[in-house]
Amino acid sequence: MTQTDMWIVDTFLFLYVVMIARSREIRWYQATLISLFGFLLAGTPFSYPAWQMVNILGSLFFG
Repeated sequence: MTQTDMWIVDTFLFLYVVMIARSREIRWYQATLISLFGFLLAGTPFSYPAWQMVNILGSLFFG
């Protein structure tokens, strides 16, 4: 899979999460957490900034 294919997959996942959050089936923070951990598991280009956000939040709560 090329870098361009990965960006297309990332864009699709982002739009999917936005549509689920807009349908109000789940709350916005649940959709955000699902998308962040989905990107981490998939290892997409967005996983690096997502991992930094997890590290920052973890250091705030757990020292």
